[in-house]
Amino acid sequence: MEFGMFYVLESTDGEYKRIYDEMLGQIEFSEELGFDSVWLAEHHSTSYGSMPNPAVAMAAIAERTKRIKIGSLISVLPLGNPIRIAEDYAMADIISGGRLQFGVGRGYQPTEFKQLGVSMEDTRARFKEELEIITGLWTQDNFSYDGNFYQLEDVTLIPKPIQSPPPIYVASISPQTFDLVANMGLNLTATPTLSTLDELKVQLKDARETLIQKGMKPEDIDFPINLQMHVADNAEVAFERTQEYFDWYFNRVTSLVPGGDGKKAAKSYEAFEEVAKGMSSITFDQLRAAGTIHVDGPQALIEEIEEMQEAFGLKQLSCWHRIGGMSDKLVRESMERMATDVIPYFKKKEAKQKANS
Repeated sequence: MEFGMFYVLESTDGEYKRIYDEMLGQIEFSEELGFDSVWLAEHHSTSYGSMPNPAVAMAAIAERTKRIKIGSLISVLPLGNPIRIAEDYAMADIISGGRLQFGVGRGYQPTEFKQLGVSMEDTRARFKEELEIITGLWTQDNFSYDGNFYQLEDVTLIPKPIQSPPPIYVASISPQTFDLVANMGLNLTATPTLSTLDELKVQLKDARETLIQKGMKPEDIDFPINLQMHVADNAEVAFERTQEYFDWYFNRVTSLVPGGDGKKAAKSYEAFEEVAKGMSSITFDQLRAAGTIHVDGPQALIEEIEEMQEAFGLKQLSCWHRIGGMSDKLVRESMERMATDVIPYFKKKEAKQKANS
């Protein structure tokens, strides 16, 4: 079981230098505390996220750390050129000494697509081509590709990543993506932000069974989960500290998902319209009860993690401690409780299991 940090890096006040510095300091601290990884989300031109190119942040993180893996959750492939994306993340893998974990997806926020002049139609088909091109460029010389959206002839990426290729995770809980994931020997990644934790458990259990049926080995299946959390002495303390930050976050994300602004969503994003309706009236207490967020003491989180291990074989949990502009002090306090009272439990449990095997 591995534990990571996760950043969308919301900006509630526009003080970007401060929040970048806080993030980098927290990531250094996470390595000291024993966290295994850090994951960064790509977003564009909104206060919701402050990392238009996670590969840039990865280079800075690589220089400040020695051990932790550095991942994207996610790189939004349809918003960029696949050759440039392959180049950027190859550099990140090299600078970090082969620590890149590459999470990818097709994106979901209409504002980002509009501002970058990219259509939200056909993103599923374009995403497939872009992912095939990136993996091809990372693993082959003189790579050629003849698709509906991209045509390449004898392209050799210079430089290539150290890992050939780095671990790749596809952000999706859609059955349409399972074939792609299985055929390419990849894994899924997900978050309960737009669903309940129970719904996510069922979806990932079904996905696991589907991928096994399609030929993937159970031991090769790794579905990293991203969970918003604040770990404190108990639920009451955690509630008092964090409610304003979670309220800001969910109000913001509700306005950004397809259909959240009242406009019709693109065809392949129609399911988000129901999500937006449900999220528009949800309360802080309901979010916690649904498992969408964890705002409680360490023991409750341990029990949630064990339930996910049982449901779909959870191997990696990325911890979203910094939510909605939360102060550096509160983020670090939650990280410390995680490192003191949660992570050691699972490390000792795994050591005992190995000793008995």
